[in-house]
Amino acid sequence: MRSFRMLAVVTAAAGALALAAPAATATPAPAAPSADAQQSAGSTKATPSKPVIATYKGRQIDLAKGWDGARVCTEVTGGAVYCHDSVAEADKALATIDPALAQATKAAPAAAAGIVLSPQATSDCGSGWACLWEHSNFSGSLLRWSQPGTKYLSDWSFRDMASSACVFRSSGDMTVYDDRTLQPDPSVYLWNGNCYDFTSLSYPYGGNWNDKADYIVL
Repeated sequence: MRSFRMLAVVTAAAGALALAAPAATATPAPAAPSADAQQSAGSTKATPSKPVIATYKGRQIDLAKGWDGARVCTEVTGGAVYCHDSVAEADKALATIDPALAQATKAAPAAAAGIVLSPQATSDCGSGWACLWEHSNFSGSLLRWSQPGTKYLSDWSFRDMASSACVFRSSGDMTVYDDRTLQPDPSVYLWNGNCYDFTSLSYPYGGNWNDKADYIVL
């Protein structure tokens, strides 16, 4: 009987640990960055799962194999993806590709109380979008999504590359995950209506979220 009781206690404790996945709720990015943490361990869960085929300069490219020189890739209504050399070029093409989304994008995002948004962030990531940038100052390569779902960043050649984000969706927020091996996947919840500097978001295993994002859920 004693052995049975000990086994039950050990089993219950193991179950509690398995359910205790670390997570963080983001607040608007503070000014002072923290030190970088270790890179995420290798894993299979965030490897390319479904080809993301984008139209770029009139031809089809598989984003998991690279952007072929493009700087901005935009997912429009229905899930089609278009890449361009600049945000200005992407927004101009959007008027023809998805007029309704283009019209909505012109609206300035409404910032939450007390939040100061980067002019570049608000102009490059208008209403209706969830966006990730390569650099922490809302610059570099840019991904913009309009459709909900799970986005595995390896499919977009953006795994462990995101350093800043804005969420200005028509509904819903964004959750960012780091895919770990032999550890629970940390996550950070990004509230709709805000922009975030990942170098200023605390990471559960130490350091910050810079270059940690492996997949997101919208």
